[in-house]
Amino acid sequence: MTRILVIMFLAFVLNGCSNAPKSQKVASKTSSQAAPQARINKDSQYYIQQAQTKSPGLDQRSFYILATKQAIAEQQSKLYIRAILNSIDIEEFNSVRLDIELAKALLYVEETDKAAHVLSRLQQGAPSRQYDLDLRIIAAQLKAQQGQSLGVVRDIFQLQSLYQNQISQADTHLVYELLWQHILLVPTVTLQRFQYDFGPSAQAWVALADIIKTDLTDAVRLPNELSRWKNMFPNAVNYNLLPEQVIALLNVEPFAPQRIGLLLPLSGKLAKQAELVRDGFMANYQFSSNVVIEIIDTGLLSIEEIETVLLDKQIDFLVGPLQKEKIEEFDASDVIKGITQLNLNIPEIMPNYLGAVNKSINAELPANIAPKFYFSLSPEDEIEQAIEFFLENGVKNPAVIYADNTLGKRLFERFNQVWSAATEETVEAIAFRNKSKLGKAVEDLLDVTSSEARIAEMVKLLGRELETEARSRTDIDAVYVIANSQQTRLIKPFFDVSISAFGNRLPIYASSRSYVVDESESQMRDLNGLVFTEMPWLVRNTDPALHGLYDKIGEQQTQLKKLFAFGYDAHQLIYALQQLALLPKQTMKGLTGALSVTTENKIKRRLSWSRYQQGTIVDEPDSKPNN
Repeated sequence: MTRILVIMFLAFVLNGCSNAPKSQKVASKTSSQAAPQARINKDSQYYIQQAQTKSPGLDQRSFYILATKQAIAEQQSKLYIRAILNSIDIEEFNSVRLDIELAKALLYVEETDKAAHVLSRLQQGAPSRQYDLDLRIIAAQLKAQQGQSLGVVRDIFQLQSLYQNQISQADTHLVYELLWQHILLVPTVTLQRFQYDFGPSAQAWVALADIIKTDLTDAVRLPNELSRWKNMFPNAVNYNLLPEQVIALLNVEPFAPQRIGLLLPLSGKLAKQAELVRDGFMANYQFSSNVVIEIIDTGLLSIEEIETVLLDKQIDFLVGPLQKEKIEEFDASDVIKGITQLNLNIPEIMPNYLGAVNKSINAELPANIAPKFYFSLSPEDEIEQAIEFFLENGVKNPAVIYADNTLGKRLFERFNQVWSAATEETVEAIAFRNKSKLGKAVEDLLDVTSSEARIAEMVKLLGRELETEARSRTDIDAVYVIANSQQTRLIKPFFDVSISAFGNRLPIYASSRSYVVDESESQMRDLNGLVFTEMPWLVRNTDPALHGLYDKIGEQQTQLKKLFAFGYDAHQLIYALQQLALLPKQTMKGLTGALSVTTENKIKRRLSWSRYQQGTIVDEPDSKPNN
């Protein structure tokens, strides 16, 4: 169907070109005869029209390739360019130069396999050295689309070393963009091997990557190290052609507040939770610093009283409040609007200026409004991470089993919404109301009940017992469980016994709600094989310096430990927000997960994947488990 639409689109374009008014054609001819030296505006439609005047073959092919080149220069849509490409036989060959343009066009519209085929043919033909630079750049672009970050970095370092001062400005900008997209994905140890092999440009890029990975969250060291980097490599890179993000990073001024206001409901029904957030926040505070922290009880003071405290104490950064309704209330305060803020929740309605501001790195906030960021322990983060995991690892037909309550329904709706947006497919799911209905829910999801009904019907028809076994469905390739720890321990064994001997073992995934700290060995055995997301600190106690604090919070107080980690990370984030906002793909290691900042100024958490295995918990790499 897609191919038919593309062909129709191309036919429409070509028809528009070929049916130009006759008077216009005559006028063009007359003008050309009168002034043979006049320059003709050869846009993409001109080349398409020329192609249509040729018989099918190499001449026609050459004009279509030139049309794609011009269409890219005109910044035409990818649909338009794909329509032209569909008229080009990639097995044919005109010349090296034209096939280079063809490969560029295929890469532009992300036809990766076809571009690889064209490049392979060119490389096998031993082309003249004059084309070597172009072919190397195309090879790097191809590896970029294939996700080969190490290959991209190595290839670009090599071509920069071989072709110093011979690369055009346009190609320099292109290779800088490719380097920037991939260099931070290559381990530091690997990059250091390249440091002295490919000249000063490679040294400069390796040094920049090391600074970002080492000092990104240090509000004092980062600007100093970036300034020193520019002084160390004044001629190694063309600073005018660096990607916009790099230029912004070189000029970044990290938040370095001197007086922080911590807004928490320390009175009222959320007092216990607020105390844990406060304790975590203060555990990350360096008492030797000159920073003053003013703790403000939002459960005790009115907004007018809070405004007075903020002004009297000259607060220059706010952390909190904790409740969504308080955030919306504070958004109406002119005093609070003027102070940079890390909200500890996400309101139902985000400020309407954020979307426009974050479309550009260089955009400015409205007058008298300071930046606002949003950090929460939203369970929706884990839903989105699970879907990213499924899409990256080839899961095509996941099913969801969820508790039939308010939270379970909300999380399933989010799962279905995100999955549908990514795949245009709905997710098969089933809900359960209580423990006694779990077995039936699992059997219904796997269609075991229908198999048993068919067996019963056969027995009834034949009038005797049959040697049979109910079969579960085989089209589901993963199950995601939205349930608490007790429910999950009951659900998992039902899946183990409901999968027929004819089916492969079905991977079962779950969120952190299925995990509690300090589970017994027998409890963990019940969940053998289950893969789940959780804060790295809770599963592995990853920060040795916090061992004592971790133990003091309470042996089995999972939620309290999470709130402590939440407060701890909130303090650490203050000094990294500006940098992370510039680098949405870069993360900061936190107790609650790997933290990044989205274009909506939300803190995104990427949790660790773990697996229950023989009564213990082991690391699970971000790949599909072997079953």
